[in-house]
Amino acid sequence: MKKIILKLAVLLLATAILASCGRAEIDPNNYLKISLNGLDTAASADFDIDYEKIVTDNLRSFGIKTSDDKNSINRAVEMIAAHLCGSPDKASMLSNGDVIIFQWDRSGIEELEQTYKIKLSITDKEITVCDLKEAIHFDPFDYLTIDYSGVEPNGELLLKTDALPVMDIPFTARYTSGLSNGDRIKIHFGNSSQNETTKKCFEQGFVPDCFEKTYIVNGVPVYVKELDDIDKESYEKMNNYAQEELQKLGASWPDKKLCDMKLLGAELYTPVDINAKWGKNVLCFVYQITADIKSSDNSKKHGKNLDYYYFTYFINVFSPDNNKSTDFPAEKVVFPSYSQFYDSIYGDAFKDGDVICEGCQTLDELRKTMVDCFENSICETNIAE
Repeated sequence: MKKIILKLAVLLLATAILASCGRAEIDPNNYLKISLNGLDTAASADFDIDYEKIVTDNLRSFGIKTSDDKNSINRAVEMIAAHLCGSPDKASMLSNGDVIIFQWDRSGIEELEQTYKIKLSITDKEITVCDLKEAIHFDPFDYLTIDYSGVEPNGELLLKTDALPVMDIPFTARYTSGLSNGDRIKIHFGNSSQNETTKKCFEQGFVPDCFEKTYIVNGVPVYVKELDDIDKESYEKMNNYAQEELQKLGASWPDKKLCDMKLLGAELYTPVDINAKWGKNVLCFVYQITADIKSSDNSKKHGKNLDYYYFTYFINVFSPDNNKSTDFPAEKVVFPSYSQFYDSIYGDAFKDGDVICEGCQTLDELRKTMVDCFENSICETNIAE
């Protein structure tokens, strides 16, 4: 009996050898490629089976003589692709350390092995997820700069960002106008839900740590009520503007020459009634002018020097001057103006002989002009008497 069993075993082994003779043993896992996309905790995996390489690595087993026989190769590739496939147990929301099992579908294996001289070694493949980059946490409000324009109580919110690491995600606020200092405003990062904002950030490799922050409005320009309310830079800015315009005016004089201009100081007029029609305030810069008056008969190149007073006033001056691109921090500027009817002068000018001089002959006259223009006002001056 033992001899019979031994002979049977030898016969089965011989049959197996004959059956596998000339067959290529193929492990499909060697042709399985995986690519990971995305960041840790939310990555995805793509799987690809290189069917063409399975064929070209084993041409004879697929009955193909040469690699130039593209038609035969393509037919074999199509046959394998139709019968050799599989899928992962999970392919999304992946984290470092996750184990993916690629499970092969074995239903078509027998047909492939009967059609071609191949032996498929099918085992499910385990893949450990690793080397995924982590999203960078950041505070979006570190990249936000808040500024204001307009004048209290009609201040406007200006939101500026610098080097924000994500694109196409704005900062928003419910109230952006009608602001006064001391108001509380909430500023949001993103104009959609927090989940949607997080998703947009995550797709760019970042995670926001906060989505909302409350700010107290501070720095909205206000109409000045005292000379000390005007910062030095704004004061000089208005003075320079006034002097530049005066230089232009002096260059146009046909009958006198501007010899000297001296800033005596400024006077601030504020209304007793805060609803005064002429404005919130007026800042008047006063200059002492020295002009060289030409003689009337032209017998001399120059006649006499004349000293008088010139002014430029700015209406509705505010502080601070947030908009540095403007010529001056006020809503309007006014220069002396006059009209002439025959030999009479009306307005902010006087005559010296036949020469008209814009301004006033005395400081008292200049102040009277201001008081007449801005009735019911309080005057503060820094002009030394």
